[in-house]
Order: sequence, then C-alpha cells, then structure tokens
Amino acid sequence: MISFFFKKKKPPLLSEDFIFFLKNKCGIIPVNQKLYLEAITHSSYKNIESSQSDNERLEFLGDAFISLAVANYLFKVYPDKKEGYLTQLRAKIVSRENLNKIGEDIGLQNFILYQKSTNNYKSLIGNTFEALYGAILLDVGLEEAQKSMEEFILKSQIDINQIILENRDYKSELLMLFQKKRTAIVFKTLKSDQRLQEVTFSSEVFSNGESIGKGSGSSKKAAEQDACRAVLSEI
Repeated sequence: MISFFFKKKKPPLLSEDFIFFLKNKCGIIPVNQKLYLEAITHSSYKNIESSQSDNERLEFLGDAFISLAVANYLFKVYPDKKEGYLTQLRAKIVSRENLNKIGEDIGLQNFILYQKSTNNYKSLIGNTFEALYGAILLDVGLEEAQKSMEEFILKSQIDINQIILENRDYKSELLMLFQKKRTAIVFKTLKSDQRLQEVTFSSEVFSNGESIGKGSGSSKKAAEQDACRAVLSEI
C-alpha cells in the first residue's frame, strides 16, 4: 500500500485586502509577508500577541529611507534650487503631520494592528507608514522602494506645488520689496476677543500711514503672513 504525504500549505500571513492594498497603493507584490505583518503591528498589539514583533525597528529604517528618497526626488526635479530651499521642502514632506495625512489618504489605517483603547496614538498612521516603507526596502530593495515612493506617493499623493505655496514667506518678500523702495511698512496685529471659543488674530499692514492690506490667522505670525499675501496679490 502506497501512502502519500503532503505538506500542508501554510496560510498567508497577510489578508487578501492588504495584499491588494500593497499592489494598488504602493505598487508592491510582497515576497516576505512577515516583514509587512511586522510593519503594521503596533507595540500595543504586541502586548496581546506576544509572539508577534512590533514595527518600531522598521519605523526607524523607514524614517531614514523616506528622507533619502524624498531628497533624491527633489534633487532631480528641482536642479536649480539651493540646499536651503530643498531642505525646507523635504522637511515639510516628511513631517509627522504630512506622513499621517498620506497614510490616511491611502487607507493604511484600515490595516494597522493595535490595541484600541482610550489611548490616543497621535502618530500611529505616520509611524506605520514609515515602518511600511522600511519593510518595502528590505523586501524588494532600494531601487524598487525608491520607485514605489516616487510613483505611488510623491507623484500621486503629494501636491508639491501646494506645499511650495504654503512654505512661501510672504512677510519677508514684502519687507524686501518695500526696502528696495526705501519705504517702511508697519504691522498692527491684534488678538481676538478672549470670550470667543477659538482664539484668532487679525493683522493690518500700513505704509506711510495708510492701510495697504489686511489678514487673519490662528497666530500672530499667520495673521501677518496672510496680510502680506493680500498686499502682494494686489501689487
């Protein structure tokens, strides 16, 4: 009697939905699924499933990779921009706030393994996004990871022109413009009524005693920037 022994096929570590996500949102077909499972496992979940590694080491690696990948991309796209300009732009792109937004926009939060409780994990999505790219780097290599970052994140999820506008220093531009004219400008910035629930500031720009622009914002700096933007838009 002949008996046949078949090894049982191990079930996939990742759900079909997450594999679909990786392919469509990152352009990646995972090889080492264990890396990606680790990438989406928060330390709070590890306390429940002690056998599963958390994503903190991959987060460290992904943080460094994303900074390098963004720097490489900006260096190619803006060949005439100086170091300071590129540094500021990269800092805005890789900021925790922006990485949280990117991760949320692509739906990464739907796959994160963590202990849901009263704790507010403020940077949960952004940290997991970094860990995800740490896993991608180890799984498919630097060239493919860079390609994924450029094609599926930097070109698809980030409006760099909008970031450039947000980084524009309207106050410095206006001050330089009026210095060339040998004309002084003065700011009058006031805080909103404390009885209001949300504190805001209003700012007005004066030249030769005349108001030339008004603006508002959540801080004194933001209000003055907004006022300067209004002036520049009329020049």
